[in-house]
Amino acid sequence: MKGSNLTTEERRLLRSLLIDLIIFIVLIVPIIIFEFVIEPFHRGFFCSDETIRYPFHKNTITTAILAVIVVGVPAIIIIIVEFTLFHRRGRLQERILLFGFSVPTLLVECVKHALYFTFGGLLTFEATEVGKFTIGRLRPHFISVCQPQLLDGSTCDSPQNQYRYVEKYICLGNGFTLDDVQQSRLSFPSGHSSLSFFALVYMAIYLHYKVTWRGSQLTRHFLQFALVMLAWFTALSRVMDYWHHWSDVLFGGLLGVLMALITARYITKDFGMPRESQRVELPRQDTSTTLNEIIPTSPPYAYGCEDCGSVESLQQQNTGNSKHNHEQFCTKV
Repeated sequence: MKGSNLTTEERRLLRSLLIDLIIFIVLIVPIIIFEFVIEPFHRGFFCSDETIRYPFHKNTITTAILAVIVVGVPAIIIIIVEFTLFHRRGRLQERILLFGFSVPTLLVECVKHALYFTFGGLLTFEATEVGKFTIGRLRPHFISVCQPQLLDGSTCDSPQNQYRYVEKYICLGNGFTLDDVQQSRLSFPSGHSSLSFFALVYMAIYLHYKVTWRGSQLTRHFLQFALVMLAWFTALSRVMDYWHHWSDVLFGGLLGVLMALITARYITKDFGMPRESQRVELPRQDTSTTLNEIIPTSPPYAYGCEDCGSVESLQQQNTGNSKHNHEQFCTKV
């Protein structure tokens, strides 16, 4: 930072950034605790439950692909849209002085939207983790991955355990890692669904308020549809791969959409009102003064008949502007 003297505005901005940084840390710490410290709730099951006896399949949408969908796609959209808007308005060379450094305004705008998006994403991730570790719902491939063994040494394949509700067991997990076994208890809600729907629905809202192209009225809506369909396919793949039940995907998607709407409406101030209400209203002028019109006297029916005398006196003062006589005025009354 150049120099040690900060203006009042810079001090206020620095204090706001430090508070925001603390909030981000507070949100990240519980996620780390959930992922590496806390064990999910150990839920019992029926050995005959067919909904948890599906085979184990690899992910169609892997963690790396999900990161591209949730982080990469929104980052590319924000950069392209903001660059285009600044270019159209002739503001690419615009810079602001921030803590003694000359910073491009385009960079500041991109970082601002990235912070809003990241904050909403952390809220979505946190809510998803709370649901997963609190409910501890078993995934459709739980039996295949856990390979539960009861305390008496029998398994779910034993005839006496066919309709037995099992609460105390150990997971053999032959051929799988400890992380695979733990993940088999984290079905509700779907994290892929909540994060993808949050990221892509938020971007659809972002495009709605940012993109205007007179060349085509449908381009923006097509892009919005493509984003939502990408989130939809991500959610469907979780059921297709036997990693989630349909209800896990449904509630995960609803959670993501809800968090996207809350973030766009109440956190990102640019999306707080409809497009039509953002138009600037020009101040109105007094046309009577502009056209050099003479303001007429009050309408004759504003007086009672007993005031016709006063009306007549007013009429005589404006004989050049009125053709009504005394009787006509009283008749109008």
